[in-house]
Amino acid sequence: MDRWNIFSNGMYCNEYEHDILDTLKECEKHRMSIVYEAPQRKHRTCTVRLIEKICELQSYRRATLHLAIYLLDVFMCNHNIPEPRLNVVALTCLYVACKIEENDLNVPSLAKLNEFLGSAYTKSDFIAMEVIILTFFDWHITIPTASTFLDIFSLNSFNQEDYNDMPKDLATEQTSVEQFARSINETSDIILKHTLRQLKLCKIRPSLLAACCVAAGRLNIKNMPAWNERLARFTGYEYYQLHSFCQSLLSEAFPHSTVFPTLIPRVIDAGCLSEWYDTDDDNVYSSDQSISIITDCSDNTTGDLIGKSVSKRIIDSSSDSDEPNTKKRKIAIIDWSADQ
Repeated sequence: MDRWNIFSNGMYCNEYEHDILDTLKECEKHRMSIVYEAPQRKHRTCTVRLIEKICELQSYRRATLHLAIYLLDVFMCNHNIPEPRLNVVALTCLYVACKIEENDLNVPSLAKLNEFLGSAYTKSDFIAMEVIILTFFDWHITIPTASTFLDIFSLNSFNQEDYNDMPKDLATEQTSVEQFARSINETSDIILKHTLRQLKLCKIRPSLLAACCVAAGRLNIKNMPAWNERLARFTGYEYYQLHSFCQSLLSEAFPHSTVFPTLIPRVIDAGCLSEWYDTDDDNVYSSDQSISIITDCSDNTTGDLIGKSVSKRIIDSSSDSDEPNTKKRKIAIIDWSADQ
């Protein structure tokens, strides 16, 4: 569907961009929160890598990758999924994301997805899982991600006004506005991609995370302020909300960088950010074509589960917690037990 191309190609984008952003920010407030609990947490890295590999192999859009991982994160933290079924869950999330973000011709067939798992499943396995996922989300899957906001913010990451305000030296004068903007956006894209594997960032608001990526991209360029009043007005975020966070993102994405070491501290988990990572506040959440791609978390016995029935039961997660302020969450335990 390529939903978000209107932001870069729409002739009326400038006229309605603030209305578009306001609508997207309202949508992000209603995103389902992500709170990983054992035993699913230990499997996240390998399932994310699986989706990343396939997206790279198939040249899927960045928005597809981010939506697929968001769907996977929410579904995994609300279900106790048997380990042999993690891969089919991951690829079904990718399949659903492709239907939303890709053009129709780029949506993979179920047979194609199954090839990446060594054809260990059947078409009915993917269809059944798709129904479960869509039902769980109540079919509300057109969800803005950090990639969505970065697509918009990148259009305003640098302009002629910013260029005029920069101290002029030989390097600056030999670099055009377009080159500066391209450099910022490329760095922001690398940083955003790096955030996908960091579980602690799942709860950050997507718009805030995208703004931090832009600020980090600007911070990586000599003589350029990370933020200004124009960006604050456009994104709705002041630099004090981004400062420590964007420097941390930059140092993690480029850990061996020697560019401006005084501005890019080696901060892996800044103390001032811990409340963002741990809070439950809803306002802060945040190649060979035929080769099989099976991650370490997959089980060679997946074929033994084919054709087995699916049932689901609901438990109250708060009953297992001794914390008085623990939010009540319903965890669905999917049981792929054999028909008797």
